[in-house]
Amino acid sequence: MNRKKFLAFGGSLFAAYHTDKLKATPLPHSSFIDLSTADWDLLRMQFPVKSELTFLNNGTMGITPYPIIKALNDSYLSVAENAAYPHHDNALEKKLASVVGADYDELCMTKNVSEGINHICWGLNLKKGDEIIMTTHEHVGGCGPWLHRAKLEGLIIKTFPLGKTAEETIENFKKAITKKTKVMAVPHIPCTIGQVLPVKELCQICREKGIISSIDGAHPLGMIQFNLHDMGCDYYAGCFHKWLLGPIGNGWMYIRKDLLSTTKITHVAAYSLNEFNMSAQPPMLSDPINEASRYSYGTFNGPAMLGCEAALIFYTSIGPQKIENRVKELSRSFQDKVNDLKPANGVKIEMLTPEEDRSRGAQVGFKISSDKKDKTSGGFVNYARSKKIILRHVPENGIDCVRVSTHYYNSEDDIDLCVKTLREYLYES
Repeated sequence: MNRKKFLAFGGSLFAAYHTDKLKATPLPHSSFIDLSTADWDLLRMQFPVKSELTFLNNGTMGITPYPIIKALNDSYLSVAENAAYPHHDNALEKKLASVVGADYDELCMTKNVSEGINHICWGLNLKKGDEIIMTTHEHVGGCGPWLHRAKLEGLIIKTFPLGKTAEETIENFKKAITKKTKVMAVPHIPCTIGQVLPVKELCQICREKGIISSIDGAHPLGMIQFNLHDMGCDYYAGCFHKWLLGPIGNGWMYIRKDLLSTTKITHVAAYSLNEFNMSAQPPMLSDPINEASRYSYGTFNGPAMLGCEAALIFYTSIGPQKIENRVKELSRSFQDKVNDLKPANGVKIEMLTPEEDRSRGAQVGFKISSDKKDKTSGGFVNYARSKKIILRHVPENGIDCVRVSTHYYNSEDDIDLCVKTLREYLYES
């Protein structure tokens, strides 16, 4: 699907996302819209989220824009109208490869990041006593497979804390390494506080020491630019439904090409195999196909995959650098305004997301505490929701913080409203 075909998806279906200052007006036919030069107000009109909501939780789920929704719906309708089983031609893998800096045959489609990490975890040749190094800021989908395998097979999980700077994080990782370390399994951007880890440097250390590197990449795609070959990781698991704004429940996995033959495949079905014959004596099964797509097995959701391809084209049509600059700018603005709030009446805010530029993305995590214990991080998230501001409380791993995610469909007005509501909760409510 090329850019011209994609622009035709939007058509007259576009409707307006509006704020108090931006009333709903129909957009022109999408064929006349140059997304690369469109201003942020025009781009905000592509999203169907209700105008009374202030959505600052993109780290959990992105709002899918009208063009991608239409591509998805049109594909489902086409399957039904034409009685046509979806055809997989690697178009999605090729488009994704051009964005993330990989070869298309190193990529496969999954249901989500968790499935990709399970493929990686259970595909490695590990034995009792081998060590896996992780951070103290893991999502359950990122750490669960490793913890479960460790419990079953006697592997050892070690953790290290994130630093306030990239250099401090690197040093913390180095200190955790021993002669028994076999795997580093860390997030590119943890779901907790949105810190961007120095994954290229961490992967380089792993290569030098013969350690396998596996990266949980739930958040970067659609937020920041990265190149997997340049990063030098062995494995990477990502998704389409967060910052790329694609259909929910769709993910992808990267396996470095020279590791394909040594990474165990635990699930096989149609599309992961070349040939089988149950009439042969004995029954015959060929080796899995010589591509990463061997891990994408069985019936697949063709319309959803087309929706993911549409999301990639929407992203590249606007411009990855333009988007990265915007989401970081909004996040920095929010972080600065929260930092300007002064402690009062025994209430304190602890900023958890680093202020170092290279360690900041588009999410901010901060912790609320009070002498009377009547003001908490979870309490603020609930208070904000009562004002129709959607945030995320991060209770896991004992972190107990508020996470605010800013995408390009957000605005400075959204940030100001969130800060105003925070001030009300802390000092007035």
